Amino acid sequence: MTVERLSEATLDRVDAVPVPTYARDATPTIVHLGVGAFARAHLAVYADDLLQAGHPTLIRGVSLRSPGAEEQLAPQDGLFSVDEREPGQDHLLRVVGSLASVGTGVEAAVEAITAPTTALITLTVTEKGYELDPGDRAEPDRPRSAPAVIARGLGLRRGQGPPPVIASLDNVMDNGVLLRQRVIDAAEQADVGLARWIMEHVRFPSSVVDRMVPATTPSDLDAVARRLGLRDEATVVAEHHRSWFITDVDGLPPLADVGVRVVGDIVPYQRRKLWLLNGPHSALAYGGLLAGCETIADAAAHPDVSSFVRRLVDDILEVSDRTPGVEPDAFAEESLRRFRNPELGHTCRQVGADGSRKLAQRLLPVVAARAILDLPTNRFAVVAAVWLAAVTRLPLRGVLLPDVDDPDAAALRAAAEDRDRRALSHVAFGRQATDAFADEVAGTVEQLVYHGIDVLREEP
Repeated sequence: MTVERLSEATLDRVDAVPVPTYARDATPTIVHLGVGAFARAHLAVYADDLLQAGHPTLIRGVSLRSPGAEEQLAPQDGLFSVDEREPGQDHLLRVVGSLASVGTGVEAAVEAITAPTTALITLTVTEKGYELDPGDRAEPDRPRSAPAVIARGLGLRRGQGPPPVIASLDNVMDNGVLLRQRVIDAAEQADVGLARWIMEHVRFPSSVVDRMVPATTPSDLDAVARRLGLRDEATVVAEHHRSWFITDVDGLPPLADVGVRVVGDIVPYQRRKLWLLNGPHSALAYGGLLAGCETIADAAAHPDVSSFVRRLVDDILEVSDRTPGVEPDAFAEESLRRFRNPELGHTCRQVGADGSRKLAQRLLPVVAARAILDLPTNRFAVVAAVWLAAVTRLPLRGVLLPDVDDPDAAALRAAAEDRDRRALSHVAFGRQATDAFADEVAGTVEQLVYHGIDVLREEP
């Protein structure tokens, strides 16, 4: 039996599930680049809340490369559902209508950015998405990367009223500062005057966003279809928790009305999340791979992995920011609780992907802070060593860890062929880590080869 798709035409059939009650035919004011599951479960939900409160915050979504989001959402008129899951509680399902349209490709993105009604541009393009493509410099009129696309759009928008606010929603320290610099770098390739105008007039607030959003499975789609009575190919699954901190700048929508924290100094909150949530999340992922765990919740329940990560968190707390209101200890305990949520099914492989970009943000600043105080960094070396073993397909006690995706996988595997662990470690971290820590990681890789999961049990 064929079940009809969720859409504007079928929305009135949805019963006992919250649905949009606002008009969806207004002009979008937000452009979002990277319409993945996280953006749908986070930004789009906040925008949905604002729309329900009467604020004009419809989103025009664009994926720069993959047409997957458009293929899922266009037949549904941008409608999709969010399935919130917590242990021991009924699933909370809602239909979100804040995505007015979804497109694909650079031209669609530039067109959306140049629309005079666009007041806010947001991005979830992952840590690696902020790197300029070599083609951006060679052919500035044919942008490839997200920063170059934004620069191109701003160039066409210049002189046509106030420029939009541009906010990164990715897990990158000082993400607004980084995005601003990358956009300026891209603009300089085409027009020095444009770069100067961006520096003077465009605001790039930094953000801290937080919600765990695992990949949606076929069984998730089936379960939601039974609840809705309609097929939703764009369903996202998430925990109940969501939060958003953003630097206070002129031109933002009234985000505080829907629970967003608009702050003057965002750095303590960025550091807290990267150190005490994202870092331990990666540690659980790699420890879980080492222990043969499928999901993060499985890893959090494994005695060796959970004990190791608990000690790692204690190491991080020793050097954490104690700014009033930040409360790192309570945040750490809540993070550990969230990791144990078995309803999410967040896989270790998914969380462990792109370690070459993530660990530089999540672990190395803590390593540097501990090194200044002459505190041991061995547990951080273990996390990095397991990541290297997974990416380079290094046998541990004759067993290969599950493969994890990484943009530097080819270079790291080439370096691993010489079996020089020190050289491999230095290739992995380059100038991002001290020689001392890179050497410590190299030694830990060697221990892994012979001792496997026992390295999680060893104390300094």
